[in-house]
Amino acid sequence: MYTIDIDIGGTFTDGFFSGGDEIRTRKVLTTPHDITEGFMSCVRAGSAAFGMPLEGFLRRCAVARVSTTIGTNLLVQRAGPRLGLIVTSGFERTLYGEGEAKILGRYIAPDMVRGVPEAVDERGRLSRAVESEELLAAVRHLVQDGARMVVVSFRNAWRNPANEQRARALIRERYPVHYLRSVPLQIGTEVVHVLDDHARTNSAVLNAYVHGEMARRLYRAEDELRAAGFARPLLVVHANGGNARVAKTVALNTLHSGPAVAVRGAVTMAGLLGLKDIVTTDMGGTSLDVAVIRDGAVPLSATSRIDGAEVAMPMIEIEAIGAGGGSIARIENGRLRVGPESAGAAPGPACYGKGGMEPTVTDADLLLGLLDPDYFLGGKMRLDAAAARRVTERRVARGLGVSVEAAAWQIRDAVNALIAEEIRQRLGGWSAAEVALFSFGGCGPLHACAVASLLGIPKIVAFPFGSVFSAFGSSTTNVRHSYSRTLALPAGEVAEMTAALARFREQAARDMAGEGLGEAPIRLEAALRLQGAGGARMLAIPATGDGIAALPADVAMIERLDLVAECEVPHWVPNPQPGASETPRAKGERAIHWRRGEEAATPIFDSLALGPGQVIAGPAVVEAPDTAYVVDPGWQLGVDAYGNFVMERRRP
Repeated sequence: MYTIDIDIGGTFTDGFFSGGDEIRTRKVLTTPHDITEGFMSCVRAGSAAFGMPLEGFLRRCAVARVSTTIGTNLLVQRAGPRLGLIVTSGFERTLYGEGEAKILGRYIAPDMVRGVPEAVDERGRLSRAVESEELLAAVRHLVQDGARMVVVSFRNAWRNPANEQRARALIRERYPVHYLRSVPLQIGTEVVHVLDDHARTNSAVLNAYVHGEMARRLYRAEDELRAAGFARPLLVVHANGGNARVAKTVALNTLHSGPAVAVRGAVTMAGLLGLKDIVTTDMGGTSLDVAVIRDGAVPLSATSRIDGAEVAMPMIEIEAIGAGGGSIARIENGRLRVGPESAGAAPGPACYGKGGMEPTVTDADLLLGLLDPDYFLGGKMRLDAAAARRVTERRVARGLGVSVEAAAWQIRDAVNALIAEEIRQRLGGWSAAEVALFSFGGCGPLHACAVASLLGIPKIVAFPFGSVFSAFGSSTTNVRHSYSRTLALPAGEVAEMTAALARFREQAARDMAGEGLGEAPIRLEAALRLQGAGGARMLAIPATGDGIAALPADVAMIERLDLVAECEVPHWVPNPQPGASETPRAKGERAIHWRRGEEAATPIFDSLALGPGQVIAGPAVVEAPDTAYVVDPGWQLGVDAYGNFVMERRRP
């Protein structure tokens, strides 16, 4: 049986495919106009890599997972639908949190927020029911002003959602779903159930903003996959490290999912290598993502900030900056600046030959000789060095008064310094000498040695599938459904908690049955968030049976109940191989500018010809079909038992 894992990025769509002990990786250009085209192109490339026709390959696939930047790109590009928001009267400006109205104003025009009289008191009692006439008048104004989706999020709805539910019933009655004028509707407590009113409102608004387009594109990808022969649901990867079928995925869960599950993949590899303290850099064509792993644990946060807005959605912690291969270099006020703007996949860097007119990091790496123009993507795409030289000379070299090669060096230095500073901030007071750097993404290994040198990091681990590491991270995920309810109960009142736990278990059984996993066992984990004399803390509780009979004596309140249901699906796990003793042989050499004004003939090695135990002294370049591993002077690269490329400073 085979597995398919696809990560749709801003520039490339990456594929990680496994069949038994064998893996294949493929990269194709992302198709922003229709991501399904690039998605299916990558799937076809995977089937061809195993020498199989597409239909036969798909019929023998046990699982297909996808992570995507669709939602993130909609937010960045402000490309979502015109939204309407209905809130409790008196809170239209603050949206239940100071400053949050300004943030949400990026997605909702001020005149598209309407207040209606309603109230739930601090004890959850319905003190004023929402009235039909006032509610429908608000909806009518929003629809007439162009709303294509309406969000309802009322104050204190987590204590009692009766008014939100009544609002939905009234709107559905006036605008039934079978009418063309039907109004797509989302209510806050069904997106997330948390006591923070503004985090819940933010979450509902951002979810609504990306929901429609994401649903359309993901269902189309699933339809195309089924039409080609795949018989199971397409699983969508979530930013909390799990996945679920399209029909059970909340759009908000997918934001930053590719970079997030790359961190999960890094934790998996760190466990195999016996490493616990890691900083990861995922440098793709559009951006760079940094994460810090301490003591071998996935860094998961209960809340996150998306585009400055706090959302109540658990996510693996990452930080993104505009420092990718497509990051544009320009002169501003006499100084060189790199990023955050990116050339993306269309038109891409100038050297792609697709009309790009701005110099980028990839153009600089090509001009310095670190990339072979005839072997980009394993020779499937030829780079135009002349175009890279023209735009770099015109846009950067002239302004700085230097040669093209010197300008390329300054571009490379600038992006390396940007990456190093971001890592330094993420590490805080933690010494860089105590961590290993995991470098992945298509551009990561080209810059890893330079970044590590700036920080004093002694060890770098890069991977033979590093350019598609998010897709590999996707392959480590299981089907997961999460359920959460804010209770705010006194410690002695456990009956409501027990009843909620029973409802969650029933829902989990139904949801897993819909995933098409047959009789696969389901693992349940339950936990309570408690408030007591020592502050807030989490307490694991039995997920089956009747919950718990008693809580610790110092607990004053049961704040929230969480249940996670997980079902394991097939994964590929690397097996260690015996080492080789022969000295690796270079496949050739190329002139590379290692220092400004200096050019040196440098050995070039084929990554596919290297095996465990072999060591290469820098300066050197190891070329793979989808990336290049640059070994700076003073560094060496060794291949470990799993085929990973471990770079360390050479001992004197």
